[in-house]
Amino acid sequence: MIRINLLPIRQTQKRQTVQQQLLGAAGLIIAAVIGCIVWTAAVSSTADELKGQIAAKNNELKQLDKIIGEVNEFTAKKKELEDKLQIIDQLRKGKTGPVKALDDLAREIPNRVWLTKVEEKGGSVTFEGQAVDHEDVSSFMKSLQKSKYFTNIVLGFSKADKADKSLGGAQLYEFKITCRVNYSA
Repeated sequence: MIRINLLPIRQTQKRQTVQQQLLGAAGLIIAAVIGCIVWTAAVSSTADELKGQIAAKNNELKQLDKIIGEVNEFTAKKKELEDKLQIIDQLRKGKTGPVKALDDLAREIPNRVWLTKVEEKGGSVTFEGQAVDHEDVSSFMKSLQKSKYFTNIVLGFSKADKADKSLGGAQLYEFKITCRVNYSA
């Protein structure tokens, strides 16, 4: 007997194959979409995490800038106070320095030397006076050199003066000495 199959089996198989391929392709597309969504969520989560870290670092930076500003302010105040202390120290030395320098001068001046004029201008002192002889003038200059207050001692002149009648006609020598004075020594 002859059998005739009227059912389109090949077409049905082709349809089933096409349907399976379409379902497989749709499954791949859905898997790809889900993969993209998961990847996007992961990247978005990482980005949010990094934005949070950036915000935290910016807040920390603002706090550090505030601290740096305070440190700079304290440093400026410290320098200002140090300058004031230095000025006070200079004033203290300027107040007691001349007294100590003149006291040192009074102790070191030889007996046969008399000062007739002491003048100070801008840290330079000029001594004018009389002495019995040149050796006394030299001795006075040596005593000035020993002093910690006087430097750069220069003899301007030393010359014989007229005989003084009150000293029994003894010959006196006039002199002029200039030097630098440092009251803070």
